[in-house]
Amino acid sequence: MTELTDEQLLALIRESLESPALLVLFDRYRPVLYKLQSRYFIPGYDRDDWNQEALLVLCRVAQRFEISRGKSFGGFYRQALRFRVYDLIRRSQTKKRLAGQQAVSLEANRTFVSDTVRDTRWTLRESLEVQEAVVRLAKRLSSVEHTVFGGLLRGESLQRIARKHQLTVLQVSGAAHRSRMKLRELLVE
Repeated sequence: MTELTDEQLLALIRESLESPALLVLFDRYRPVLYKLQSRYFIPGYDRDDWNQEALLVLCRVAQRFEISRGKSFGGFYRQALRFRVYDLIRRSQTKKRLAGQQAVSLEANRTFVSDTVRDTRWTLRESLEVQEAVVRLAKRLSSVEHTVFGGLLRGESLQRIARKHQLTVLQVSGAAHRSRMKLRELLVE
C-alpha cells in the first residue's frame, strides 16, 4: 500500500476512515509533524498528544482536499496542521484556561496554605484579644499615658497630642513608648 500515490490513498480514506491507507498517508507526512514539533511548544502536550492531533487534522484534511484544484496535498496538510498548532497554543494561553492550570490542591499543600491564607476566624479572635488587652491596659496606665494612648488610638500624631494637652513632644513620646511596652506585656500574658 505504500507504493500508492497520495490521490489513491485519499480515495481509499474517503471510502472509509478506518482504512489502513490513513496510517500510510500519516507515516508519509510524519516529517511535517516532526518539523512543527521542533518549532513549537504546546504546554502539557507529549508525543502521543501531538500524534493524535496530527492524525485528526489528517482525517479532516483528507476529506476536504480537492484534487481538482491542482494544489499539493502535503502543502495543504502542513498548513492545516500549523493552524491547528496555533489554535492549541492560543487556547493554552487564554486566561480561562490559565486559571485551571494554576489551581492548587488545598489538601496537598496544607502547610503552605495555612501559612499564607488568613483565617478570618483567627483574625476575629486576635481582634477580640487586643480589645480585651486595651481594656485591661487602661487600668495600668498613668493619666499622661492614658491621654497619649487614647490620642494614638484616635489616630492623632504625637505633636497634636502634645499641643492639645499642653505637654512636650518628649513627654508624649515617652508616654507612648511606655504604653506600648505595657500593651506588649499584656499581649504576651
